[in-house]
Amino acid sequence: MEVGVESGVAFTEDGVPVSGMGADFRDLKNDGRPDLIVTALEGETFPLYLNQGHGFFMPASYQAGIGFASRRMSGWGVGAYDFNNDGLKDLFVGNAHVSENVGLYGNYQYRQPNAVFLNLGKATFRDMTSQAGEAMRVSAAHRGAAFGDLNNDGRVDAVVSTIGSRAEILYNTSAGGGHWLLILTEGKQSNRDGIGTKIKLTGRSGLVQYNHVSTAAGYASSSDRRVHFGLGADTSIRELELRWPSGKVQVLRDVRADQILRVTEP
Repeated sequence: MEVGVESGVAFTEDGVPVSGMGADFRDLKNDGRPDLIVTALEGETFPLYLNQGHGFFMPASYQAGIGFASRRMSGWGVGAYDFNNDGLKDLFVGNAHVSENVGLYGNYQYRQPNAVFLNLGKATFRDMTSQAGEAMRVSAAHRGAAFGDLNNDGRVDAVVSTIGSRAEILYNTSAGGGHWLLILTEGKQSNRDGIGTKIKLTGRSGLVQYNHVSTAAGYASSSDRRVHFGLGADTSIRELELRWPSGKVQVLRDVRADQILRVTEP
Protein backbone atom coordinates (compact mmCIF):
# COMPACT_ATOMS: atom_id res chain seq x y z
CA MET A 1 0.00 0.00 0.00
CA GLU A 2 1.36 3.44 -0.95
CA VAL A 3 1.46 5.55 2.24
CA GLY A 4 3.80 8.39 1.22
CA VAL A 5 1.18 11.11 1.58
CA GLU A 6 -0.16 9.78 4.87
CA SER A 7 3.37 9.39 6.26
CA GLY A 8 4.38 12.95 5.33
CA VAL A 9 7.17 12.12 2.85
CA ALA A 10 5.43 12.86 -0.46
CA PHE A 11 5.90 16.64 -0.43
CA THR A 12 8.27 19.34 0.83
CA GLU A 13 7.51 21.91 3.52
CA ASP A 14 5.98 23.99 0.73
CA GLY A 15 3.57 21.20 -0.14
CA VAL A 16 5.07 20.43 -3.56
CA PRO A 17 6.55 17.20 -4.98
CA VAL A 18 10.17 17.12 -6.17
CA SER A 19 12.23 15.34 -8.81
CA GLY A 20 13.54 12.74 -6.38
CA MET A 21 16.89 11.20 -7.34
CA GLY A 22 18.74 9.45 -4.51
CA ALA A 23 17.76 8.63 -0.94
CA ASP A 24 19.21 7.34 2.31
CA PHE A 25 17.39 6.17 5.42
CA ARG A 26 19.48 6.58 8.59
CA ASP A 27 19.11 7.84 12.14
CA LEU A 28 20.36 11.44 12.06
CA LYS A 29 19.34 12.34 15.64
CA ASN A 30 20.49 9.24 17.56
CA ASP A 31 16.97 8.64 18.83
CA GLY A 32 16.47 5.17 17.35
CA ARG A 33 14.20 6.33 14.51
CA PRO A 34 15.73 6.36 10.97
CA ASP A 35 15.21 9.63 9.11
CA LEU A 36 14.98 10.15 5.35
CA ILE A 37 17.12 12.37 3.09
CA VAL A 38 16.18 12.72 -0.62
CA THR A 39 18.07 14.56 -3.36
CA ALA A 40 16.30 16.62 -6.01
CA LEU A 41 16.89 19.06 -8.87
CA GLU A 42 18.21 22.60 -8.59
CA GLY A 43 15.58 25.01 -7.34
CA GLU A 44 13.62 22.33 -5.44
CA THR A 45 15.78 21.85 -2.28
CA PHE A 46 16.67 18.42 -0.89
CA PRO A 47 13.79 17.14 1.24
CA LEU A 48 14.80 15.92 4.69
CA TYR A 49 12.12 14.14 6.72
CA LEU A 50 12.55 13.58 10.45
CA ASN A 51 11.00 10.39 11.79
CA GLN A 52 8.35 11.16 14.42
CA GLY A 53 7.59 7.51 15.09
CA HIS A 54 4.49 5.42 14.36
CA GLY A 55 5.08 5.78 10.59
CA PHE A 56 4.96 9.59 10.49
CA PHE A 57 7.62 12.03 9.29
CA MET A 58 8.10 15.81 9.52
CA PRO A 59 9.58 17.80 6.59
CA ALA A 60 12.57 19.68 7.99
CA SER A 61 14.91 20.81 5.18
CA TYR A 62 15.09 24.44 6.27
CA GLN A 63 14.96 23.61 9.97
CA ALA A 64 17.90 21.27 9.41
CA GLY A 65 19.93 23.93 7.60
CA ILE A 66 20.14 22.31 4.17
CA GLY A 67 17.20 24.08 2.49
CA PHE A 68 18.82 27.23 1.13
CA ALA A 69 22.17 25.55 0.40
CA SER A 70 20.58 22.73 -1.61
CA ARG A 71 18.45 25.04 -3.78
CA ARG A 72 21.50 25.62 -6.01
CA MET A 73 22.31 21.91 -6.24
CA SER A 74 21.04 19.04 -8.35
CA GLY A 75 21.69 15.94 -6.29
CA TRP A 76 21.96 12.28 -7.24
CA GLY A 77 23.86 9.91 -4.94
CA VAL A 78 23.56 10.66 -1.22
CA GLY A 79 24.81 9.00 1.94
CA ALA A 80 24.39 9.63 5.66
CA TYR A 81 27.65 8.60 7.33
CA ASP A 82 29.78 9.86 10.22
CA PHE A 83 32.70 11.25 8.23
CA ASN A 84 34.54 12.83 11.20
CA ASN A 85 33.81 10.06 13.74
CA ASP A 86 32.14 12.35 16.29
CA GLY A 87 29.08 10.13 16.77
CA LEU A 88 26.78 12.08 14.42
CA LYS A 89 25.96 11.11 10.85
CA ASP A 90 26.84 13.74 8.23
CA LEU A 91 25.57 14.00 4.63
CA PHE A 92 27.45 13.60 1.34
CA VAL A 93 25.78 14.45 -1.99
CA GLY A 94 26.95 13.79 -5.55
CA ASN A 95 25.80 16.76 -7.65
CA ALA A 96 25.16 17.56 -11.34
CA HIS A 97 22.17 18.68 -13.34
CA VAL A 98 20.23 16.13 -15.35
CA SER A 99 20.40 18.09 -18.65
CA GLU A 100 23.62 18.86 -20.54
CA ASN A 101 22.23 22.04 -22.09
CA VAL A 102 20.48 23.37 -18.99
CA GLY A 103 22.71 26.47 -19.15
CA LEU A 104 20.78 27.61 -22.22
CA TYR A 105 17.66 28.11 -20.11
CA GLY A 106 18.98 30.28 -17.31
CA ASN A 107 21.73 30.63 -14.75
CA TYR A 108 22.18 26.88 -14.25
CA GLN A 109 25.23 24.62 -14.28
CA TYR A 110 25.30 21.09 -15.72
CA ARG A 111 28.57 20.12 -14.02
CA GLN A 112 28.57 20.77 -10.30
CA PRO A 113 30.83 20.05 -7.31
CA ASN A 114 29.80 17.49 -4.74
CA ALA A 115 28.69 18.63 -1.28
CA VAL A 116 29.16 17.60 2.33
CA PHE A 117 27.02 18.75 5.25
CA LEU A 118 28.32 18.48 8.82
CA ASN A 119 25.86 17.26 11.47
CA LEU A 120 25.91 19.77 14.33
CA GLY A 121 23.57 17.71 16.50
CA LYS A 122 19.81 17.20 16.63
CA ALA A 123 19.79 16.78 12.83
CA THR A 124 20.96 20.32 12.08
CA PHE A 125 23.64 20.72 9.42
CA ARG A 126 26.21 23.15 8.06
CA ASP A 127 27.48 23.15 4.48
CA MET A 128 31.21 22.37 4.84
CA THR A 129 31.99 21.75 1.17
CA SER A 130 34.37 24.68 0.85
CA GLN A 131 36.45 23.31 3.75
CA ALA A 132 36.40 19.66 2.69
CA GLY A 133 39.42 19.71 0.39
CA GLU A 134 40.34 20.48 -3.21
CA ALA A 135 38.74 17.30 -4.58
CA MET A 136 35.34 18.43 -3.28
CA ARG A 137 35.53 21.57 -5.41
CA VAL A 138 35.78 19.70 -8.74
CA SER A 139 32.75 20.27 -10.98
CA ALA A 140 31.68 17.23 -13.01
CA ALA A 141 28.60 15.35 -14.20
CA HIS A 142 28.33 13.34 -10.99
CA ARG A 143 25.73 10.61 -10.60
CA GLY A 144 25.87 7.62 -8.25
CA ALA A 145 27.83 7.59 -4.99
CA ALA A 146 28.94 4.59 -2.93
CA PHE A 147 30.47 4.67 0.52
CA GLY A 148 32.82 2.53 2.58
CA ASP A 149 36.15 2.49 4.36
CA LEU A 150 38.39 1.74 1.36
CA ASN A 151 41.68 1.66 3.26
CA ASN A 152 40.41 0.34 6.62
CA ASP A 153 41.57 3.37 8.58
CA GLY A 154 38.21 3.94 10.28
CA ARG A 155 37.18 6.86 8.08
CA VAL A 156 34.37 6.45 5.54
CA ASP A 157 35.42 7.21 1.95
CA ALA A 158 33.30 7.86 -1.15
CA VAL A 159 33.36 6.77 -4.79
CA VAL A 160 31.32 8.93 -7.17
CA SER A 161 30.49 7.98 -10.77
CA THR A 162 30.61 10.64 -13.47
CA ILE A 163 29.49 10.97 -17.08
CA GLY A 164 32.29 11.43 -19.59
CA SER A 165 35.16 10.88 -17.15
CA ARG A 166 36.51 8.43 -14.60
CA ALA A 167 34.83 7.84 -11.30
CA GLU A 168 36.11 9.98 -8.47
CA ILE A 169 37.66 8.13 -5.52
CA LEU A 170 37.51 10.48 -2.54
CA TYR A 171 39.58 9.33 0.42
CA ASN A 172 38.54 10.72 3.78
CA THR A 173 41.61 12.41 5.28
CA SER A 174 39.82 14.25 8.10
CA ALA A 175 42.36 15.18 10.76
CA GLY A 176 41.79 14.79 14.48
CA GLY A 177 38.81 12.50 14.12
CA GLY A 178 37.44 10.36 16.92
CA HIS A 179 37.54 6.65 17.51
CA TRP A 180 35.47 4.23 15.42
CA LEU A 181 34.10 0.74 14.94
CA LEU A 182 33.31 -1.25 11.79
CA ILE A 183 30.96 -4.22 12.20
CA LEU A 184 30.91 -7.07 9.67
CA THR A 185 27.90 -9.32 10.20
CA GLU A 186 27.60 -12.98 9.20
CA GLY A 187 24.14 -14.47 9.32
CA LYS A 188 23.37 -18.11 10.07
CA GLN A 189 19.62 -18.44 10.40
CA SER A 190 19.25 -14.99 8.80
CA ASN A 191 20.63 -14.19 5.35
CA ARG A 192 24.37 -14.77 4.98
CA ASP A 193 25.36 -11.08 4.97
CA GLY A 194 23.06 -10.14 7.82
CA ILE A 195 21.29 -7.54 5.68
CA GLY A 196 18.57 -5.92 7.76
CA THR A 197 20.25 -6.44 11.13
CA LYS A 198 19.51 -3.50 13.44
CA ILE A 199 22.37 -2.40 15.68
CA LYS A 200 22.27 -0.29 18.83
CA LEU A 201 25.61 0.93 20.21
CA THR A 202 26.13 2.40 23.67
CA GLY A 203 29.52 4.05 24.04
CA ARG A 204 31.59 4.19 27.19
CA SER A 205 30.53 7.83 27.64
CA GLY A 206 26.86 6.85 27.38
CA LEU A 207 26.32 8.09 23.82
CA VAL A 208 23.73 5.84 22.13
CA GLN A 209 23.67 5.35 18.35
CA TYR A 210 21.67 3.26 15.91
CA ASN A 211 22.35 1.88 12.44
CA HIS A 212 21.50 -1.14 10.31
CA VAL A 213 23.17 -3.46 7.84
CA SER A 214 22.46 -2.38 4.27
CA THR A 215 24.28 -1.81 1.00
CA ALA A 216 21.50 0.44 -0.33
CA ALA A 217 22.17 4.17 -0.30
CA GLY A 218 21.88 7.00 -2.76
CA TYR A 219 21.26 6.45 -6.45
CA ALA A 220 22.00 3.28 -8.50
CA SER A 221 24.83 2.32 -6.15
CA SER A 222 25.81 -0.35 -3.65
CA SER A 223 27.94 0.52 -0.63
CA ASP A 224 30.09 -1.37 1.88
CA ARG A 225 27.83 -3.56 4.01
CA ARG A 226 30.05 -3.12 7.05
CA VAL A 227 28.30 -0.88 9.57
CA HIS A 228 30.38 2.11 10.64
CA PHE A 229 30.10 3.97 13.94
CA GLY A 230 32.07 7.05 14.95
CA LEU A 231 32.77 7.02 18.68
CA GLY A 232 34.21 10.44 19.45
CA ALA A 233 36.49 10.22 22.50
CA ASP A 234 35.26 6.74 23.53
CA THR A 235 38.00 4.11 23.40
CA SER A 236 35.55 1.27 24.02
CA ILE A 237 31.90 0.35 23.64
CA ARG A 238 29.86 -0.45 26.71
CA GLU A 239 27.28 -2.51 24.84
CA LEU A 240 26.39 -3.64 21.32
CA GLU A 241 22.90 -4.99 20.66
CA LEU A 242 22.20 -6.71 17.34
CA ARG A 243 18.66 -7.62 16.31
CA TRP A 244 18.98 -10.11 13.47
CA PRO A 245 16.29 -10.58 10.78
CA SER A 246 15.60 -14.02 12.25
CA GLY A 247 14.41 -12.34 15.46
CA LYS A 248 17.46 -13.33 17.50
CA VAL A 249 18.92 -10.66 19.78
CA GLN A 250 22.66 -10.72 20.45
CA VAL A 251 24.44 -8.54 23.02
CA LEU A 252 28.19 -7.91 23.20
CA ARG A 253 29.83 -5.95 26.00
CA ASP A 254 33.13 -4.16 26.59
CA VAL A 255 34.16 -4.03 22.95
CA ARG A 256 37.33 -2.10 22.17
CA ALA A 257 37.24 0.71 19.63
CA ASP A 258 39.26 1.16 16.43
CA GLN A 259 38.75 -2.30 14.97
CA ILE A 260 36.85 -4.23 12.33
CA LEU A 261 34.62 -6.51 14.38
CA ARG A 262 33.21 -9.67 12.77
CA VAL A 263 29.97 -10.74 14.47
CA THR A 264 28.39 -14.11 13.69
CA GLU A 265 24.71 -14.72 14.38
CA PRO A 266 24.36 -17.18 17.27
